Amino acid sequence: MRKAFVAGVLALALGSIVRAQEVTEEEFLAAFGEGHDAVRALTGGIGQAEAARERARVFSNPRLEFWREEPEDNPRLTNWALAWTPPLDGRYGPGKKAAEAGLAAAHEGYFLDRAALRREIRRAFAEWSIAFERHEVQQRQLALVARLAGQEQERARLGEASGLAARRLVLVEGEARLALDSNEADCARTGALARGWRPDLPAGVEPARVVLPEPPGALEIEGSPALRVIEEQIEQAGHEARRAGRFWEFPTLVLGWQTLEDHDVSQSGPILAASWAVPLFDRDQGGRLEAERRQAVATARLRSARTRLAAEVEGGVAAYRTLYDSALVARENAREVETVIEAATRAFRAGESGLTDLLETLRSAFAAALREIDARDRALGAHQDLEALMGRPLTGGAPR
Repeated sequence: MRKAFVAGVLALALGSIVRAQEVTEEEFLAAFGEGHDAVRALTGGIGQAEAARERARVFSNPRLEFWREEPEDNPRLTNWALAWTPPLDGRYGPGKKAAEAGLAAAHEGYFLDRAALRREIRRAFAEWSIAFERHEVQQRQLALVARLAGQEQERARLGEASGLAARRLVLVEGEARLALDSNEADCARTGALARGWRPDLPAGVEPARVVLPEPPGALEIEGSPALRVIEEQIEQAGHEARRAGRFWEFPTLVLGWQTLEDHDVSQSGPILAASWAVPLFDRDQGGRLEAERRQAVATARLRSARTRLAAEVEGGVAAYRTLYDSALVARENAREVETVIEAATRAFRAGESGLTDLLETLRSAFAAALREIDARDRALGAHQDLEALMGRPLTGGAPR
């Protein structure tokens, strides 16, 4: 009888639960490729930069002119002319290079935004997975307490135990049920958020346990999108300053044909002309000053960002290593839950300990299981923050 009771308690408390179809974090993230709407929504800056590059590459259009003069008692004059300003004033090259640097900066900004998006998606999946893990632990806790309460009520009815122990277990059962209800609300909320990212998931699918990645070694910040985007902006401002410094425009060349008609006499000949804007006043002083100031500001921002990012990454790596080790310790402690519950249950049934000791032991055991989940959740959050700082995944390859 006693062995059957203990076996039933352990099966309810720690037995494996047959789970529905699971989706892993890797599978959850796999859908967010280049064609996903959430990723494509980040490419607006690239589209604008590509348009700016195309505008910088295009030559100015030639201008076709036609006019006719036919005053009374005077010969009729007809002119055809084609006017064009060749891009030979030294501004075309720097303008094109500035646009290319702007496009490179937009790409780096896209990688940085995509890393932030990955962090948001990973956080949504982790919250969903953690809520399900907590639900399983609290479900097993409720089942165990309910089984104990039922056994004690039966023993009290037979006169083998006092009714006080059964009533105390009923109170503990109510407390466990309230905790489970609260957790079910968390499961519903986090599950809805996760399905908001992945509405294509089959009905009934559940999140798999998220495994902590190994702590990274020393991380180099050079080449990080957060720095590269500023470096490209510095280069872009430099080209724009050089372009603004070349204020002499190439002359506009005019080539055409003129026809003069007077009764039966017609004379015609070519038109060759040129016009030139002389920069006596407007030498694009404002554009040059703006580009130089923008370059100086970006250079200062790069120095500040490099120092700050190095410190944040160093602190992030140290924090993740600490939380990773803490999660490992919590996992080792959680492995003792089965042994502790078995020993406490046997001692209670043998009369070697009271109900208070049993309830306190069960509370501590299940709290250890929940602490392991919480410790892993904190470590996962630190790893997600570290990825966002680096601007690239630290597991599974870089989306570049």
